[in-house]
Amino acid sequence: MDDYRGFLEVLMISNKKVRFGAICNLEGELLFQKRREDIRTLFSLDETKEQLSSTIKSWKSRSEIKEKIGKPLYSITSYEKIKRMTIPIDGEHLLFLSIDNSENEVEKFKNISIKNISALLENDPTKSA
Repeated sequence: MDDYRGFLEVLMISNKKVRFGAICNLEGELLFQKRREDIRTLFSLDETKEQLSSTIKSWKSRSEIKEKIGKPLYSITSYEKIKRMTIPIDGEHLLFLSIDNSENEVEKFKNISIKNISALLENDPTKSA
């Protein structure tokens, strides 16, 4: 478990876009967390725990359909200000990341319409600009 704590430390040092990282178990227990000190906090600790609980519930629902479509590899949700990533570490733990969003990506996806959806899908939305 101490490896997880060290992993979060290294992650924050090596990638300046990572705002927050947490490792939790599938029961919703927040085991480790690390928040970048040079940013404005968007959520309180209680709000973060609520978000993690919702994320775990969603992750479990994805796992329920794995027999049909395969097990979930990761999940990314992109908002105007941040991206949220959920990545399984092992069968019992999830890595939860909050990452600064690229202005280019935000602008690209702000005006989605049926006419331009094909062009947007040609670009990989999981990659940062």
